Amino acid sequence: MPTSRERIEKWSFGYWLLRFYQNMMFRLYFKTEIVGLEKLTKNTTFIFAPNHQNALIDALAMLTLNHSWQPVFLARADIFNKPLISKILTFLKIMPVYRIRDGYENLSLNDRIFQKTMDIIRNGNGLVILPEGNHDGFKRLRQLKKGIARIALQTEDASDGTLNIHIVPVGLDYSNYVRYRSKLLIRIGEPFPVKKYLELYRQNKALAYNSLVGELAERMKKEMIHVEDEHNYESYIFLTEFFSKYYVKFKGLPKTQNNHFEIRKRLIAKLDELKRNNTNRFNSIISKSNELLELMQQYKLKQRALPLLVSKAFNLVWMIPFIIIASPLALYGFLNHLLPILLPFWLSKKFKDVQFHSSVKHAASLLLVLILYPLQVVVVGLAFKSLVISLIYFLSLPVSAFILFHWRRVLYKIMGISRVVRLGYSKRNEFEKVNKLYSELLPELAAVYEV
Repeated sequence: MPTSRERIEKWSFGYWLLRFYQNMMFRLYFKTEIVGLEKLTKNTTFIFAPNHQNALIDALAMLTLNHSWQPVFLARADIFNKPLISKILTFLKIMPVYRIRDGYENLSLNDRIFQKTMDIIRNGNGLVILPEGNHDGFKRLRQLKKGIARIALQTEDASDGTLNIHIVPVGLDYSNYVRYRSKLLIRIGEPFPVKKYLELYRQNKALAYNSLVGELAERMKKEMIHVEDEHNYESYIFLTEFFSKYYVKFKGLPKTQNNHFEIRKRLIAKLDELKRNNTNRFNSIISKSNELLELMQQYKLKQRALPLLVSKAFNLVWMIPFIIIASPLALYGFLNHLLPILLPFWLSKKFKDVQFHSSVKHAASLLLVLILYPLQVVVVGLAFKSLVISLIYFLSLPVSAFILFHWRRVLYKIMGISRVVRLGYSKRNEFEKVNKLYSELLPELAAVYEV
């Protein structure tokens, strides 16, 4: 277990144990799909560069790539201000990078950090740098910082090109940044060698930094959803999400996250092209999209409800009995997970930045489950003076949590179906307007997509 930054690149058993537990809980939080692992060849030195949209979760996502891997992360220095926090972050293999805003006098401390990165890279651990510098909850790549180029080229130059460092562009795509059991797609892009910029670096450092960062940005955009059009951002996201679901079903494609990603990515490119070549047609699609989106928000309809069908009410035949029958088990699950459910939710609301909510919930749940599960089992065992009962109780905890989750999900589906049915009977014109806009948009998008 590393106790100081001087040994941060060394393998740590304590870190390994924590990571094993973290990965298990992370995959419970996010349905994670990874694409492109075959590109990470052995005996190659990598610096990973993922996009940054979801605070600490983005870093934790990188840990799911390989369980035996213990990469080191670079983060902004201001979060290391308190000694205890600094020790915890160092144990978690996170090192600070100082910026001008941290005080000009502190910039010289980066020299030691850069020297340490050489030890990390030589040790084969791998380095993870989030080159956007800070997070932002939009599906768009922002201006990259030059720190990743500086570290990579400085290290490659110091080894006279023998390390053969490759930078790996990584795309992280969330279906929802906060919701439990939302989807996460991790796309590993094609690694490219730092060495190709080494001669330029020795002649003109600034130009080499800009060139490397420029190539990295273009490669990262290929692996993530990147919506350039800020004005029509919401429409792009809305259109691509419901169209990908339709297209996958229409073509009978496997329902993988990556298939949805490829469809969304192509549609964005086609909409951008349409905007340049046929503004009137583009504006017509966006106008219909905005109208449909406004109606859905007004009546609190979910995207998955499209097209609206009153006949979906037949699902209530099994949903309502399930809710009634499973209620005692769901209540049992809720009471036994009261603190792991409510406390993380309460703590997350202390952060105005929504992008921190999933990080806080995940971190708090990691700690609370680790403490409360054993404590509750011991209390039950002592109360009943039975090892068998305490074992049965322990096994019932994850099962009851599973039932509670699905009970809650079915309850929300019942509420969604009820809204559709009420709209269909009380405001038939609005109901039909939603379906009309949806049915008009689908063939228009299909035509744009398949050009």
